[in-house]
Amino acid sequence: ATTTLECCVFVISDARVAAELKEAAARGVAVRLITDDKTALDGGLQVFGMASAGVETLVDPDYELKSGAAPVPRHMHHKYAIVDGRVLLCGSYNWSYSASARNNENCVVTEDVYLVAKYSAEFERLWREFKAAAPLSQQQAAIRIQQIERGNRERRRFAAMARSHRAANVFDVARSAMDIASPGNRKRGRG
Repeated sequence: ATTTLECCVFVISDARVAAELKEAAARGVAVRLITDDKTALDGGLQVFGMASAGVETLVDPDYELKSGAAPVPRHMHHKYAIVDGRVLLCGSYNWSYSASARNNENCVVTEDVYLVAKYSAEFERLWREFKAAAPLSQQQAAIRIQQIERGNRERRRFAAMARSHRAANVFDVARSAMDIASPGNRKRGRG
């Protein structure tokens, strides 16, 4: 991509893909990303890292659409990208390591003007809809969520270290008690 890159993808968890999108944004390509709200929290938080790095990011609003009388959960499940407004990549391929290494996937690359225009129109429709539904900038929300998640990871890491430290102390106390109570120590008048 040299000018624009519009990505509408259900899952982005492959760090290599995220790095390429961040690099494109850093060199001045206008990168816009639409993804699913629930999957955005999966896969190492690649989505929020990209948002922090300047990739314009929207996630689908977590609301339900009415289908007859019953509400239906909604997911943004597309998997396509438009490069420089003239090349379309689309298919079953989620941007995950599993998709690239293990799954049977497909991805069609075309410059068909009709298809590029149709997918571009869908991207713009979703962009307007999701942006209007956002109570605050999704970019700001993504950055806040990433900061919260980093804090949670740090708290989990420190809690694990504290548990490990407590376990080591318990082990030391138990070993000392066993030394005192051991038959060899009793013979020497310690127990």
